[in-house]
Amino acid sequence: MEVLSFTISNYRAIADEIKITLKDKGLIPLVGINECGKTTILQAMFSFDFINDNEYGGKHLQNTLNLYQTEDKEPLIVAELRVGKDEMLKNLSEFKSSIIGPQTTPPDSVVVEKLNTLLPDSFADFSSLTIQTNLAKKSYSFTDTGLKDLPADIQDSFCKFLISLLPYILYNDDFTDRPETSTDIPALKPDQISGWLSIYETLFHIANPNYSLFSLIAEKDDRRKESILSDVQEYLNHTLTEAWKTFHLGKREAISVKLTLTPNPTGAASPYKLNVRIVEKLGTKDRFFDVIDRSKGFLWFYNFVMKLQFNPKVLGRRQTIYLLDEPGSYLHSSAQEKLCAKIKEISDRQGFVIYCTHSHHLLNPDRIPLSSVYIVEKEKDKRVKITPLAMFKTKSEKTNALQPILEALHIPSFEFFKSSNPLILLEGIYDKYALELFSSLDLEFNVFPGVSADSIIKNIQLMIAYGRVYCAIWDNDKEGRENFEKAKKLFGEKESEKFSLLPQNNPKKTRMEEMFAVEDFAMMKTELGLPEEANYETLISSLYYAKSGVKKRVIGKVSPATTEHFGVLRKVIVKLLKAAEKPTNDRAQLD
Repeated sequence: MEVLSFTISNYRAIADEIKITLKDKGLIPLVGINECGKTTILQAMFSFDFINDNEYGGKHLQNTLNLYQTEDKEPLIVAELRVGKDEMLKNLSEFKSSIIGPQTTPPDSVVVEKLNTLLPDSFADFSSLTIQTNLAKKSYSFTDTGLKDLPADIQDSFCKFLISLLPYILYNDDFTDRPETSTDIPALKPDQISGWLSIYETLFHIANPNYSLFSLIAEKDDRRKESILSDVQEYLNHTLTEAWKTFHLGKREAISVKLTLTPNPTGAASPYKLNVRIVEKLGTKDRFFDVIDRSKGFLWFYNFVMKLQFNPKVLGRRQTIYLLDEPGSYLHSSAQEKLCAKIKEISDRQGFVIYCTHSHHLLNPDRIPLSSVYIVEKEKDKRVKITPLAMFKTKSEKTNALQPILEALHIPSFEFFKSSNPLILLEGIYDKYALELFSSLDLEFNVFPGVSADSIIKNIQLMIAYGRVYCAIWDNDKEGRENFEKAKKLFGEKESEKFSLLPQNNPKKTRMEEMFAVEDFAMMKTELGLPEEANYETLISSLYYAKSGVKKRVIGKVSPATTEHFGVLRKVIVKLLKAAEKPTNDRAQLD
């Protein structure tokens, strides 16, 4: 089963229904300034899964009423699920068995008859199901016709059974759930463990399956106890060191952790505690620190890695829905850019990542599909509102594909011009995708996508104002040609040396999609598993965000005609950028 979407209403400041669609989107950023409601949306989705009720002290289930309003409405979280017929039949059979109980004696015929009547096999005809949780009543129900009339207790039980089979929803809030330096270990393992104790127990299980934290404290031989701790410590240090290299968080090549077991005072509820110390080298000497003594950046790093690698509720699930609240807030910009790549990797391998951020370093359009971004705002009446990026109305005239994000974060556009690479101005985001995939340019450059042919003219003014090396390329169609000629008149002959139309390979028009041979579209749809009716925008964006091996395979299969067309375009760009690098007469005189 898959989660297709979450719909939230009446949860804290979310008065009107808001919907987050997960279908075909593995990475979903919620973008907005502080206090706009991003965390509220994450906590609402987290509250859908009853398995999370005790996490974070249950704070996500407390104070759910909208304090901006005087009328109390029941907070509702609704999840739309996709389920196959065979899978549904299997789930139905397993649920009936779990209700009936052990089969050591003949089951009560009345119970069996009731279940068969209430949950017939025709239930499996549903290709999608919608489950609703009412947080005020603490109950689950179906909203689908034919299911919502079942008795409430049957609905609640079966909904919970289905939810237990869904991807686990993991919420990571680095601000309120800090790593613990010492964790108490009870003498006997409780039926359920949570928090950092469950994370360290999972670490032990993975590093040394023959022992758990609970069996370790019962080990009589101190030598063996120390050996087991050494094994787990080595595994943990290797995991942290590899992650440290990924993020490049500092000059240190590695970090080191020391694990020890110490007895609690006689009569304490827990006989032992596990201590975690951070080891730092001072020349040849070791110096020891508590985890919480380290920088906020390190605390975030340790928290993130431990919960990602050793969360017990993730193990055994097919996928996970990660809810990350302001990830990397304490990291410097270059580390945030590394984190952006890591988040994309997590979504590719392990499921969905929904994260809120007000940092544009976590919104690199080379990794984050702009079509998956939601802008979060709080309106004048304090209602939380979300808008898909494509539908967001900018306060000023929209001139580039990134403008809604910039406005939502209150960031001036020059923040995106800090790179010294030449910029290539194109009409739209899909032009950027195609150019970067197929142009084979062997130089460092950035593409600045506009939103139309005339938006390039406005973006040229920015390039000139910021003194950037750039070139501008319009589609070779009626609108593109008109704006190309308009730009030449506006900016003059010398500046126009940086302008061009797409090389013409069609007598009527040549847009970026006409750079491809027709037969290549069918090939790419087949390779990417897209339906025949998929449009160009879906096709080119799916390829752009596909895994590197898939990209390489598809690009290697395009026809000679397509390769030739992009080869001509590559020569045009190289020529334009060479012209752009030459100083104008005025600038030469100033120099």
